[in-house]
Amino acid sequence: MKPISLTIEAFGPYRDSVTLDFNELQNHSMFLISGPTGAGKTSILDAMVYALYGEPSGEVRKTDAIRSDFAEPQHMTRVDFSFAIGEAQYRVERLPKQLVAKKRGTGMREQNASATVYEMKDGEWKVIATSAAAIRDTIQRIIGFRKDQFLQVVLLPQGEFRKLLVASTSEREELLHTLFRTELYRRLQDALKAAYDEAKSGIEENITKQSALLQSIPHDEEIPVLTIEHVRELLKDREPHRDMLVVERNKAVDVVDQFNALRNEWTLYNQVQQSLIEATNKLDLVKEREKERSSLHEKVQFLTGLTPSYELYKQLGDKQAVLKTLKTALSDAKKSVEAATQHESKRTEAYEVLASHAETIQAKRTTLAQLQQQSEKFDELALLNNELSTLKSQLEILDREKSDATLQEQHKLVADLEAKLVEARNQFQANSKALESIPRIQEQLSHLQRYSELVAEKQKVQNDIDAKDKTLATLDESVKNSKVQLERLEHLMAEGHAFELVHLVVDNEPCPVCGSTEHPQLASRPELYPTKEEIEEARAVRDLELQKQASEIGQKETLVIRLHELDEEVKEQVSKLKSAIADFSEDNFALIQQDLLSQMERLTALRSDTEQLSKTMATNEDELSVAKDKLAKLDMAHKELLDNLHNLEVQISSGQAKIDAVSKTLPTTDLDAWHKQIESLDTEIKEYDEQVKVCKTNLDVAREQLNAKRGRLETLSAQVQEENKNLDVMYKEYTKSLQSTSLSEDDFIDALVDYKALDIFRAELHALDEAFNKAQAVYDAALKHAQSVVKPSDTVSDEVYDAAVEQRDNLVGSLAAWDKETKHIETTLASLETLEQAMGEAREEVTFLSRLNDLANGGEQGFKNVTFERYVLGAILDEVVYAANLRLQTMSRNRYSLERSDYTGGGRGKQGLDLAVMDAFTGQSRPANTLSGGETFLASMALALGLADVIQSYAGGIHMDTMFIDEGFGTLDPDTLDLAMETLVQLQSSGRLIGMISHVPELKTRIPAHLEVTRGDDGSTAKFVIN
Repeated sequence: MKPISLTIEAFGPYRDSVTLDFNELQNHSMFLISGPTGAGKTSILDAMVYALYGEPSGEVRKTDAIRSDFAEPQHMTRVDFSFAIGEAQYRVERLPKQLVAKKRGTGMREQNASATVYEMKDGEWKVIATSAAAIRDTIQRIIGFRKDQFLQVVLLPQGEFRKLLVASTSEREELLHTLFRTELYRRLQDALKAAYDEAKSGIEENITKQSALLQSIPHDEEIPVLTIEHVRELLKDREPHRDMLVVERNKAVDVVDQFNALRNEWTLYNQVQQSLIEATNKLDLVKEREKERSSLHEKVQFLTGLTPSYELYKQLGDKQAVLKTLKTALSDAKKSVEAATQHESKRTEAYEVLASHAETIQAKRTTLAQLQQQSEKFDELALLNNELSTLKSQLEILDREKSDATLQEQHKLVADLEAKLVEARNQFQANSKALESIPRIQEQLSHLQRYSELVAEKQKVQNDIDAKDKTLATLDESVKNSKVQLERLEHLMAEGHAFELVHLVVDNEPCPVCGSTEHPQLASRPELYPTKEEIEEARAVRDLELQKQASEIGQKETLVIRLHELDEEVKEQVSKLKSAIADFSEDNFALIQQDLLSQMERLTALRSDTEQLSKTMATNEDELSVAKDKLAKLDMAHKELLDNLHNLEVQISSGQAKIDAVSKTLPTTDLDAWHKQIESLDTEIKEYDEQVKVCKTNLDVAREQLNAKRGRLETLSAQVQEENKNLDVMYKEYTKSLQSTSLSEDDFIDALVDYKALDIFRAELHALDEAFNKAQAVYDAALKHAQSVVKPSDTVSDEVYDAAVEQRDNLVGSLAAWDKETKHIETTLASLETLEQAMGEAREEVTFLSRLNDLANGGEQGFKNVTFERYVLGAILDEVVYAANLRLQTMSRNRYSLERSDYTGGGRGKQGLDLAVMDAFTGQSRPANTLSGGETFLASMALALGLADVIQSYAGGIHMDTMFIDEGFGTLDPDTLDLAMETLVQLQSSGRLIGMISHVPELKTRIPAHLEVTRGDDGSTAKFVIN
């Protein structure tokens, strides 16, 4: 990864937008980031890390604290970082969650965090990721690192550059796995482990299946079935018993078949006799209703003969009903004609009354026409009066507005605003002068805060050391107890080994231990017999306690080294404070800090007041400008008002003259009385015309209704006469029909009740006929069948039959169960033989896979706790250590060199990638965390540079074209600094870009390319400078 450009805005100490173009470095591959403390040197590195990973670089820097305190509310905190990976170019733009000014109104609103990743394609930036998850995955794919790995090999943050050097095997394995992409080896490990687990699981599963199959075989409890041979013998012994069961079953089946044949003959005979009895009974019942059937037949014939007379009777009734309806309608029509005649007479009378007033109405029409001819003059007079009234109203309004009081008030307002603005400007100048001391006090407070943090951290480290001493005392006891418990359990396990072999001993067979066929006293389970899992658990507890003890010892040693470093840093900070604050001493630290904080608090309040005063001045200037504009407009408006007053007076005089001229031409000037007379005449004439129209319409309607009702009356009279004639003819035909039946009219009416039920009588007669015919046919068939069936000569009792059936069923069931058991045993034997063959092959495969798995995953048969991937990474780490030592030995004058620990014994943790430091002065190796601050910096830098060299040598590896180092050079003596600089200068030929932050003066003279950071009262700025 090589940076191209970085733009930061409202970020850390940078208030305004700052853009750094790394192309300005030209051919310089090493540059120094320089500037005063707190100016924002580390913030530049923070911005790069924040752009890539959404978090700053250091552990003490938080995302919610990166917004600049100098930033205006309308300025958004933003980072825009573009970089190259090989030939490809990428760009990340990121904005944190922040409060910004509202677009409308006042106040602040919360702006959510956002980010976008671009890639340069065809000369344009194309968006490739926007969501948080997509950006995280995209950056890790492009860069090749997580944030913690990036801070170990690309950017070495202030105070954290030693992480890679003192990392554990697990942490270093994960980093090298990412850098050298050894996923193939890890997948191979997983594949071998999965294959071994699967094969082992298959063996265990087959053993479980074999046991379950053997247990499922039915057998005599006194003779257990334990092997496949037992199963074969069991099958062989079952054949004779089955043959005996078959003979007995066949005999029982024959007896039951004979009994069933005899029982079927008796069943048929009894059924035939019962059917004959039932048919005879049904036929007798039908014959008992013969008299009823004959009477019903005669009644149906009689009623059928009445059908012609009944049809005429119904038609006669219909005609009488129609005639009655017509007579009723005729009566109603006569009444309706009488009412319509009276209504027509009333309408005629009303119309004649209205016609008698026609001459009077005509005279009023003439008068109305004369009055309407004067309308135009009256309209003109009304218009002139309205115009005159409007002009007088305008005159009154302008007369009230001609006062110049408003103008005088505006003159006073302008003078007051000018005086207030002069006073505010004087106060602003005084405040600005007082605020010039803020940077000096801030710097002094920063030194005091650093001193306070160092003292607090020193006390915390001392407390941690004391706590570690107590923890180590407790752990010593825990280690001792866990060792005693493990030894006790192992002893008990040794005593109980004989019991584990008991299940292998079989009567009359050789013992697998001693070979004897007699077993008089088998071993019993000890009262306290631990399992293998309990032993492993105790061993794990012991190993864990040992690991905790080693970890605590290492942590304590690290804390002691840190305590020594803090002592030196406190002394250095005291020296800085004495040079910055004349009367400073460690005793009056709190008093001086409180005094400076009080001053800063007052100045902060004054700065806030000054900012508010600045806003007030701007507001006053705006108000003054507006007031002056309004004053000019008021002057002009007052002049226009006086001119308008004169014009209105002239227009009013002219309008009054016109009104007087029009009034002389009219008989009256009372316009309201004239309008009322016209409206009265017009209303009266319209009402009369409407009454005449309505009255004429009503008269026409009444005459039409009268004519229609007279026509209906004539039609109904003719229909009644016609229906009377038809009724007489039909009655004569009805009387003649009754005479043919020899019935009187009254007898016929009485017979109609039965006639209406004729269909019911016919259905009853049909049902009786059908029942008689069916009963006779059933009896004839039953009699014939009974005569053909012979009565059986022998019998069998139910008790004898049931006993024979029960014996047959029992024998059939026993044989089926015997065959089912035999089939199960045969199937089980086949399964057992298949399993036995498969297990033989599987055991060889498990043995082979077990060794491969142990070799690949650091098991007992391989390099314990060293996996295949870790073994490969160990070889790579050897290359890295070799490359690192080329520089470390030079920079340490051949005293120090790194070496890899490939220890593969004891312990349960991951091993094989640990690093130690060989001290040539003592000839002994020691942990890397025992180096001094300067020595640790040299070793860390050498390791990072060696790692970069090896990565670049691997085809397809991660691009490591850039390295940033934040501080660390201050811990080196002048000679060692020269050696470190010579090492870094030699890297320029490789094309790798190296950026360093340091306050060491020698570096400023030895490195020509600088990124200078300048601190100001309103924030910091940065730019590249080539000396």
